[in-house]
Amino acid sequence: MNRLLLFIASVLAAGNAFSQKTLKSAYADAFMMGCAINSQIVSGRDSRSTEIILQQFNAVSPENDMKAEVIHPRPDTWNFEPADRFVKFANDNNLWSLGHTLVWHNQTPDFFFNHPDGTPKTKDEMVETMRSYIEKVAGHFAGKIDAWDVVNEIIDNDGSYRKTVWTNAFEGDGDELVRLAFKFASQYDPNAELYYNDFNAWRPTKRDGIARMVRMLQEHGIRIDGVGIQAHWGLNFPKNEYIIAAIDTFAALGVKVMITEMDVDVLPLTREGQVIGRILQDPLFQLEEFEIYLDPYKTGLPDDVQERLTDRYRELMQIFYDRRDKIDRVTFWGLHDGMSWKNGYPIPNRTNYPLLFNRDRTPKPAFHAILEIPE
Repeated sequence: MNRLLLFIASVLAAGNAFSQKTLKSAYADAFMMGCAINSQIVSGRDSRSTEIILQQFNAVSPENDMKAEVIHPRPDTWNFEPADRFVKFANDNNLWSLGHTLVWHNQTPDFFFNHPDGTPKTKDEMVETMRSYIEKVAGHFAGKIDAWDVVNEIIDNDGSYRKTVWTNAFEGDGDELVRLAFKFASQYDPNAELYYNDFNAWRPTKRDGIARMVRMLQEHGIRIDGVGIQAHWGLNFPKNEYIIAAIDTFAALGVKVMITEMDVDVLPLTREGQVIGRILQDPLFQLEEFEIYLDPYKTGLPDDVQERLTDRYRELMQIFYDRRDKIDRVTFWGLHDGMSWKNGYPIPNRTNYPLLFNRDRTPKPAFHAILEIPE
């Protein structure tokens, strides 16, 4: 009985500590603590998640509600309702808010780039497509949000421009594309901060390509206020020295540095490195022999893996806290494991555990570990 009473007391004490000490208060003198949110959180349908967001974070990003496929799904259709609800939620609750994202090749309808008969638009037509879209969207939210991810994921691992539908439409001239995107964003929402956002920004060749692009904008007198380092990382990558070098490189350019879209992958293959593309979505990799290896934690995360996840989060957040003079915001890409995109990509239907809260919205040991870092 005494042991039971002690256990109950410890649980109550942990609950009280969780309710009193928060991420945003612990890191108040370091940087903003952000989280990506979805329509269920904004609407209050996921009331427990809404409660945690308001308790723990002071910055929010829309997971999908401000992407082109939602806002402008068809040539004659504009749908601002989900994004408007996100912005109202942020403003009503005094949360810093990000517009994500204006120019990105993914989750953008085909009609942006092609005529109804399937023929590609000309470069001049694409300039107008970009201008008019940014005018409509940035203009709609002008003065209502704090910042935009203006261009997303346009630099390749070798530092060159990725061959996407956007860069192809500009005949490979990524510099012109980026200059125009930032020029239009500044024109139509002059008071919002303007960012570039990308994954693998820690990779030395890609880091240097992003830095070159930022300097190019600065040399042309075009405003860029920050660089977002997407932190879709794993238990075993990237090397800490690469992360530190990326933070230092971007900060030296005189722009803000944000750690964005943070999650830590624990599953085989993706805990080792950033995997993109569609090949692993082939049904072949969901056959039993592959599924056993690639999706091993369907019934729960083993204690030793939980410990590794905790250690990795502690390690990463210590890096950020030690460089708090160079970092403006750290944003997690989702609140709890159940809402993470990492359950479905790059391999569908896996059970992943990359965030700070469990599927039942209880905080993980990793949450408590990073909460103690600023002390």
